[in-house]
Order: sequence, then C-alpha cells, then structure tokens
Amino acid sequence: MSQQLKNKIEATDTSINKLLKEQKFTIDYFQREYRWQEKHIKLLVEDLTTTFLKSYSAEHKRPEVANYQSYYLGPVVFSISPETGKKSIIDGQQRITSITLLLIYLNHLQSASKQKVSIGELIFSEKYDEKSFNMSDEMREPCLKALFETGEYIVKDDDDETIKNMVARYEDIDECFPEELTQQALPFFIDWFKENVVIVEITLSRR
Repeated sequence: MSQQLKNKIEATDTSINKLLKEQKFTIDYFQREYRWQEKHIKLLVEDLTTTFLKSYSAEHKRPEVANYQSYYLGPVVFSISPETGKKSIIDGQQRITSITLLLIYLNHLQSASKQKVSIGELIFSEKYDEKSFNMSDEMREPCLKALFETGEYIVKDDDDETIKNMVARYEDIDECFPEELTQQALPFFIDWFKENVVIVEITLSRR
C-alpha cells in the first residue's frame, strides 16, 4: 500500500528582509522565464515610491521609518523538498526577480553615500570570495553578477528572453526611479523597502 503524502500549508506576512536575507531557493521549471514588461516594473516602482513619500519627511530620523505606511506586494509560494529541505519558488518568481533587480539598483545608488544600508545579503551570499545569488539559476548568474558589480550587462545574441528582459527592466528602473529619492531620502527608502514592504509567504511542505 502506497504511503499517502500530506501537504502542510503555512502563510505568513513577512518583510523583504526576512524573505531574502541569506536565503537560497531554486526556481520551479514552469516558473523559470522572467516575462515582466516595462509597464509592470514602472508601475511597481511608482507604487513603492509614492507610498513611501506619503510618510517621508526630510525632518525625520531613520528610526521613524518603522512607523511609515506599509505596502503589500502580494503572495509568493514556495515548496520545501521533504528530502533535502531546499526551497523552490512555485509562484511569484516575477516579483522576486523584480525585487532583486531593484535591490541591485539601490545598492549602486548608495555606493557614493555616507549612509549605507546593508542589502547585499538580500541579493547574494558569499563564501570563499565567491558570490552565490539567492535565486540559484545558473543561466542568470552572469547577468546578475555583472549588474551587481558594474550596473550593466551586454546582452549577447544567444541570451534567452529572461536575460534580455532582466537587463531591460533594470534599465527601466534606472529611467523611472525618482530623482528626489536618490540623495538624502535614499537610506530612508531602502530601510522602508527592506522592512515595510510586506509579502505573504506561502510555504507548502510535504510530510
């Protein structure tokens, strides 16, 4: 008689920081392609920055960001392997990829700032001087590495649509990100993005 597998489903509200910090997850086969278009990434950036600016004041101190209005980004669904304990994204890869691109962009923006917010660990982990990105997909690694280190990636003829879309959406972020958030307000926005943007993390685990 075959053993019946029971699925355990958990759903929790979590921050970008808790969702991504020092995490590793694979991308489910049916979720591999990144298809967001210009209108999607620009709407996300507009929604995020508009929500932030409703609470922000140049007179605030950074701890006051904890009381700023939250922004709900929607659900992301993970599956946990009963054999290995590894997490894979089975729904929401488009959001996670877009968040990662925005984090890389913000990290470049703050490179010349005196007030830097630690966000590298939300993008990659490092061991023996080798960066390993949170989304373990070998096809994406060269593009993500180039964007993280230099802010640009030269698209090659044999790059697939996912890589081309990632590069195009990164350029869209650069084009539409508000100038008013690139100076004094930048560390406030990064703090807010890490802690006040809420994702519903749904985890499916088989027992």
